[in-house]
Amino acid sequence: MERGRNPGPGPVSVVGPSDPRLDAIHQENLTDLLRKVLVIGLLLGLPTIVAVIVVAGPTDPLVGRVYPPLVVYLAVYAWVLLRRPSHAVAFSRVTLTLIQAVWVVVMVYRLRSAQDAAAGWASLFPTTFMGLIIFVLVGYLVYDTRRALVNAAGVVAVVTVAGAVALLSVAGGDAYLVDLLRYAVYLCFVALLLHVLARAKARLGLALAVAQQATAEAHEMRDMAYLDALTGVANRRRLVEELTFQAQHVSPEHPVAVLYFDLDHFKQVNDEHGHAVGDHVLTTVAEVASRVVRQGDLVARVGGEEFVIVAPGTSHERAVQVAERLRAVLPDEVGLAVGTRITASFGVVALHPAEPAVAVLTRVDALMYHAKVGGRDRVTTSPV
Repeated sequence: MERGRNPGPGPVSVVGPSDPRLDAIHQENLTDLLRKVLVIGLLLGLPTIVAVIVVAGPTDPLVGRVYPPLVVYLAVYAWVLLRRPSHAVAFSRVTLTLIQAVWVVVMVYRLRSAQDAAAGWASLFPTTFMGLIIFVLVGYLVYDTRRALVNAAGVVAVVTVAGAVALLSVAGGDAYLVDLLRYAVYLCFVALLLHVLARAKARLGLALAVAQQATAEAHEMRDMAYLDALTGVANRRRLVEELTFQAQHVSPEHPVAVLYFDLDHFKQVNDEHGHAVGDHVLTTVAEVASRVVRQGDLVARVGGEEFVIVAPGTSHERAVQVAERLRAVLPDEVGLAVGTRITASFGVVALHPAEPAVAVLTRVDALMYHAKVGGRDRVTTSPV
């Protein structure tokens, strides 16, 4: 496995309280969260509404007239959530606005149509008042935090004004104005608490997004520093770091082999077929070498057509076998992929304890040169 120290991420900008990225993070995950929460709510709520219609519909005109169309609408809403997720947010906002308006009308109707103020006030518990709290909560699912707060403020204002007007229009209703204001304060407290939680969640989401971006940038910077731009294998800098690391850990029980190979007559490929074909040859060679070696070995490109393989835990004999195998498969693999065959000359050595990277590369390069002089397309080795 390649070893290297990742460069640290760049500076991260500070998030202000009005940073628009907070709402962007909220909106990014809104649809999926909204669908899960509301689908569960509808699955639980629709049977309950139907039960209320069956039980209270015959005696309560409001339930008998308003709830059946509401069931139909909510069934359509559930279909949109399940089958048209791209429209879930927009449809949810329209639905929330519509139901909030209906709920206020129902509240006013119950207060004004009751026999007295006490009966009207009692009829608002628990369905009407609990529903308004739920609507404030749902507002933080379908809107960003700012608009959700505006929605909550609107609900509080409309409920307070409409409720006060309705109470004042019935005898004895003024006695319940203080209770209405208490409920409005309670609703404000719930809205503010939800607002704080929503902002905290948005900030956490932004922090995670910034961390992920910093990690991605760090990986990109590492790739730029340690990978060859053309072939995607390690570059010379990464190779030197790997050799330096392995030289500190090499031992008779943990041998490290170094294979150096150079493509034969590569200049002719560029001259006869062009540099685009030459680049294709190099990328194919890198791919083939990466497949032949083990996962923990390092393949690096150190020059135009020169490659090095560092194989930790590999004996000299095994390294020679790997070199011979790679030498044998390269012509056919490159010919199949590119349309032109090419051979390579190899040098193989064992890394010495504490040996500098330059020293081992000099040794193995000399052996590769002997393979060139000896006729190319061969492996030259030295056990020491």
